[in-house]
Amino acid sequence: MFKSKKIVAVCIFSILALNVLMGQNYYGRVRSYPLPKTTIERLGESALRLAEQILAKNNKDTRGLLLLSFANHLIPTNREVLLIRGKLKFKVPLKAPKKKVDEKEFITLLGQSRDHINDSDTAMNRHVLAILNQLIRSFNPKEEDAIIALMEFSDKGVEVDINKLLLKKLDAITDTKFDPKDSRYAISNIKKTITIPSNTPWTDTWIKVKTGKMIRVTAHGTWSMGDEVDFPACDPNGYMGYDVKTLKRWSATSKKKQAFTSSRKAKRSGAPGCLLAKIGNKEYYIGKQMTFKAESNGILYFGPYEWGDYLDNYGSLTISVEIYD
Repeated sequence: MFKSKKIVAVCIFSILALNVLMGQNYYGRVRSYPLPKTTIERLGESALRLAEQILAKNNKDTRGLLLLSFANHLIPTNREVLLIRGKLKFKVPLKAPKKKVDEKEFITLLGQSRDHINDSDTAMNRHVLAILNQLIRSFNPKEEDAIIALMEFSDKGVEVDINKLLLKKLDAITDTKFDPKDSRYAISNIKKTITIPSNTPWTDTWIKVKTGKMIRVTAHGTWSMGDEVDFPACDPNGYMGYDVKTLKRWSATSKKKQAFTSSRKAKRSGAPGCLLAKIGNKEYYIGKQMTFKAESNGILYFGPYEWGDYLDNYGSLTISVEIYD
């Protein structure tokens, strides 16, 4: 009996320790908070308690769900956050917390936190300020300081949709640097989503990379290297099991290809129709998912492995590309 209790105690201690380590690892990955860590945690915990109060009465309440998303955004490894999210997911009734949070005190805390951030010139600061101002407006839609701040951000092209902001992870927010000679091109670590059409040889990502940079790509969707009626579609891995010679014979009847010109991709290890990347003169097989190192400086492009004419292609892929060290 004593041994059983000891084993249970050890297991509980291990779980709690793991939870703490996860939290430390998460906070360690966030490069720079615009607020003290203690304030971030207090905001998250207060939002969680208030969300729990609201959702205990109505588990579909819009403001309650927004506050829960905010808490999850700030303290995602917190046990209580995971528990409440789990109860909502698995339809377990919520009980009002014993320790309640006064709504007016929470609004004051939001305002104080906003005022503490006196510099909005970094991606992290802009991100947190936009969220705080939107939360303040969820309680007081006419709050003028919040309205002005959000309009200034919107005019500068900064994201102000709170649902989209809360989907981002704090440890993934970085400042993007642009080429001083051509400001259309990002030259720093960046993560973005791009649509790659099948009827264009190479699509410009507006990203310039340097030798040695790591590039992580994930692709979704289908496209076809022929007309929509007669030629089948394929996923980013291409026409697996077919070689170019077979597809050329297929094209002779079901696909009217022009003469094979210099626009054709170089011979790669990937199947025809697969997703490729290019930096300088170097091509890289991507498929559905790939991480690779840039072997030269240059603009990053993506396109389909086409063996002839691009004009009758249809469809597109959606890719997520991340540049990191």
